[in-house]
Amino acid sequence: MSAHEHNPAACESAGTLIPGYLDGELGESQAGPLRKHLLSCPSCRAKAADLTNIKRWVHAAVPTGEIVVPRGFAARVAQAAFADAGGVSALPAQAKLLPTVHAAVTTKKAAPGGERDGSIQPFVLGLTSVAALLLLSLSFLLGLQGQPSGSDLAAEQLPDLLPEVLRELDEMNAKRDKDRGSLEIEKERGTYKR
Repeated sequence: MSAHEHNPAACESAGTLIPGYLDGELGESQAGPLRKHLLSCPSCRAKAADLTNIKRWVHAAVPTGEIVVPRGFAARVAQAAFADAGGVSALPAQAKLLPTVHAAVTTKKAAPGGERDGSIQPFVLGLTSVAALLLLSLSFLLGLQGQPSGSDLAAEQLPDLLPEVLRELDEMNAKRDKDRGSLEIEKERGTYKR
């Protein structure tokens, strides 16, 4: 019998458990058999190493700071968007909600009886849409500035420590089982001393 007989079902099962194992989410009843499988299966061990490297790369690539929106940003956007009656046309034509904003600003007419129409909902919705579009564009552009490019995209290849760690864990478990067995034998013989 070879050191590893390819068992597609075992590899498929291991493949579903590896992400949880690497995140420390598995109980010992699942992690123990998975460790044994990883020790004997180079293919699954390589998958685990690849996932570990991807996680390291993603954690290194994700910016840890928050994007801070300057104070008064929304007010300045609204002021620039509605600087004059035709100011809406100066904004990108792709923004489909801009006509709604323009209509809300330019068609405010007095209601019968001399009272103004109190509905500002179209204006608020339009302004919110414009602000959201601008914030989304700004955050996208800021996000692009910190992205790695070219040779920066290569993940650092780290040594494969997983087999060594798994071997050590199995040795510790075997020693624990042996110690428990010896303790039971001493108790049966009556030679156990506290």
